[in-house]
Amino acid sequence: MLNLLIPLSRIIQLLQVQDQQIVDAILTEVTDKHLEDAKTLWEPILEGSGQDDEYWNWVGKSRRSKLLPGDELYAIECEGITQGLMMLDVLKKRCLIESQLRRRLVYISALATAPWNRPVITNPPTYKGVGGNLVDFAVARSHELGYQGRIGLHALPGALGFYRKLRVGLLNCGPDPEEPDNLVYFETLRIDDP
Repeated sequence: MLNLLIPLSRIIQLLQVQDQQIVDAILTEVTDKHLEDAKTLWEPILEGSGQDDEYWNWVGKSRRSKLLPGDELYAIECEGITQGLMMLDVLKKRCLIESQLRRRLVYISALATAPWNRPVITNPPTYKGVGGNLVDFAVARSHELGYQGRIGLHALPGALGFYRKLRVGLLNCGPDPEEPDNLVYFETLRIDDP
């Protein structure tokens, strides 16, 4: 039986770019405060930015996640402000790579960093490491669930470079013809799977 208990908050480190200092942040379950930050702080900056997630509604994603079994939402908070958000599906998706076909994985349904942490919007960004910490947490969550660290995701066009350079070793499986927007699919390849 799967352990779907959501882990408690954990301390992570981010790089505060302005002074090149490592600072502590909290990775935790999404709260109303995180959703409010996304609405009141993120959305006005993203509006008209042309970013792939410009129209994402995290409040709506949260409502849907409460209706769908296996959906989990997480946030990174630093200095009292939401720096990143991620939605995971820990039940419904399966591996697509032939060697691990249909094995369970943690699927990253949505991942976004605050606009001020994106060099394309704010250069230099406020913090570095938000997206990488969220992906690392998805891998850790996969291990907690007994999925051997397997994760998968469809990358928005503007995030392809980010996913290609991650140290977790995501395999670029190319555009997914089953995906309505033909997004590129990434998945971890675990050679040591039994």
